[in-house]
Formats: sequence, C-alpha cells, structure tokens
Amino acid sequence: MTRLAGLYPPIPTPFEVEERIAFDKLASNLEQWAAQPIDGVVMPGSNSEAAFLSVAERIDIWRVCGEVLRSRGKRLIAGTGAETTAETIMLTTTAADLGAEAVLVLPPYFYKPALTPEVLLAHYRAVADASPLPILVYNVPAFTGIDFSVETMLALAEHPQIVGAKDSSSNVIKLAAILAARPDFQVFAGTGSALLPFLSLDAVGGIMALANIAAAPLRQLMDAFASGRLDAAREIQLRLVGINNAITTRFGVSGLKYAMDRVGLYGGPTRRPLLPLQPTQAQEIDRLLAAAQLPVVGS
Repeated sequence: MTRLAGLYPPIPTPFEVEERIAFDKLASNLEQWAAQPIDGVVMPGSNSEAAFLSVAERIDIWRVCGEVLRSRGKRLIAGTGAETTAETIMLTTTAADLGAEAVLVLPPYFYKPALTPEVLLAHYRAVADASPLPILVYNVPAFTGIDFSVETMLALAEHPQIVGAKDSSSNVIKLAAILAARPDFQVFAGTGSALLPFLSLDAVGGIMALANIAAAPLRQLMDAFASGRLDAAREIQLRLVGINNAITTRFGVSGLKYAMDRVGLYGGPTRRPLLPLQPTQAQEIDRLLAAAQLPVVGS
C-alpha cells in the first residue's frame, strides 16, 4: 500500500482581478510552499474554489503543479471528484498523466436523496477499478451534506485502491471506530483544530487549510506528538485554534486568501459569488495571526 502520511495544504487557486487564473502566482506560491515542511499539496480542494473551476482549468493547474512539485520532491494529490462517475474517472486518469501520486475524491452530492450508501459504494468502486492511483475518500458533510457512515467507509476500505480518507467532520468517535477495525486505513485530519485529537487516534497527518499559512508550527505539533512531548503539542494546537477557525468556518476562502497575502504568499481575489473580507473581518484575522505567533510580512 502506498503510504501518503504527512502534512498537505489544500492550496487556493490564485486569480487575477478579472478572475482569470494567475498561473505565475501559482508557480511562485508553489515554490514557497515547497520550501516549507510539507509533504505535498492537494489541488483542487474546497479551499481551491474547486466548484468554480472548469475541467480545462483543473488540467492546466495540474500541469503547473506537477512540474514544480516534481522538481522539489513534493507530492501532488489531485482533487478529482465530480458529479458523474465517468467524469471522476476521466479526471483521475488525467491527473495521473500529469504527475499526481494520489487522488482525493469528493462524493457526488446534487441528487442527495438518491445517494444511498449502495450508490456511493458503486460509484467509488467503479472509480477505484479504473484508477491508476491510490484514492482518498473526501468526507466533508458541511459542504456536501453527505457524511459517510463507519459501515460505508469500512466497505470502501476493502478495495485495494481506496487507501484512506480526508475527514473534515472532526468526528473522533467515528474515526476511532474506523481505525479500530482497519488500523491500516490512512485517515487525515481535515481541519487544523482537529490535528492533535486525530493524531492521538493514529491518523497519519493532515490535509488542512491552516497548512497554507502555518506549515512550520503544524509540523512542530506533529513532531512533538511523535516524540511524546504532549504538552508542547497541546500548546501549539490550542494556539492555532483561533486562526484556524477564522480561515475556515468563520470567513472561509476569503479569509484564507487574505491571511496568505499577510504572510507573504499570493492570496488575491476570490471568484464571485464569493466576496472579499470587510475591513473589520480583516482586522480580526490580523489579530488572530498575531495571537498564533505567525509572522506577517511588513510587521
């Protein structure tokens, strides 16, 4: 089984003011992330405004990511989930051709009443049968309205190409049940505030928005936990809670992009209908960056 353990930022898509993708900014950001203590990046994910990207744009982005990350010894995990099984398979095989080493597959979710566990199992198994790459299931009920049950996740884990999951539900009870039955299943924390609790139950790392701007302290947290320095790991975890919540549940992609601009990366504008932060919201993020002890450019 391919081991994917580590720290991965799900990177935002950089846009110009006219909402075209700024590929030069993407390459520059990738170079900066590659110099951080990360194992690779995920693209696209929820923080990438994936729902707003065309298939052609995804492919162009993967081409840039593949080239930069290969040269720096970092891994690309491609987000290939789509509403149809056929398109998910096409995106998965295309991502493999462009240098991805694994894929993160969001479930289809539009026809929610029809998406029974049996339907989801058939979808993922068909994708896995056709996939040349290991697959991570993406459980993000806040966005999809679908929360994989323990039974469904364990059934998916029986397929040799489905090697793990990114879980953004932060449900440690469910995580414990899954890993008790399948300790080899590679589960990643899907949000920065859940990293330490997930590690304590043998999760293998994190795929987290916070890693875009705080890779160094998150790696320190992981290293402290691995070496048994639990007080140090707990201190870092608690220090990062405020800024993590601000760039995820409170202010979303707009907040993350603003924070990126503040720490020396290119965040830039969102694609509409998402709007930029209000001045008071930006001030709140500035305050939380300082509380988290994250260095801000020009301060």
